Amino acid sequence: MNKYTVDRFEGNLVILLKKGDESIQKELSKEYFPDELQEGDIVRKYTKNGNFRYEVLAEETKNRKTTADNLLEKIKRKNNTEEGD
Repeated sequence: MNKYTVDRFEGNLVILLKKGDESIQKELSKEYFPDELQEGDIVRKYTKNGNFRYEVLAEETKNRKTTADNLLEKIKRKNNTEEGD
């Protein structure tokens, strides 16, 4: 199952980067996504009644954001410690 990260929005398009190989990019209409979609969300494609849509993987998105926030805090603390030297 391919997963993608929402990189950005350009007008009515959602720009996706393939998780694990961010050099692969997709551009799709917002109509295939839930209204609450945000940059940084992790999504996957699913098919229902012959139609495809993308769903947000909320738990995976939350975990990724927590990891990123923790890393940013660690970098900030390190920089503050180095400035005090």
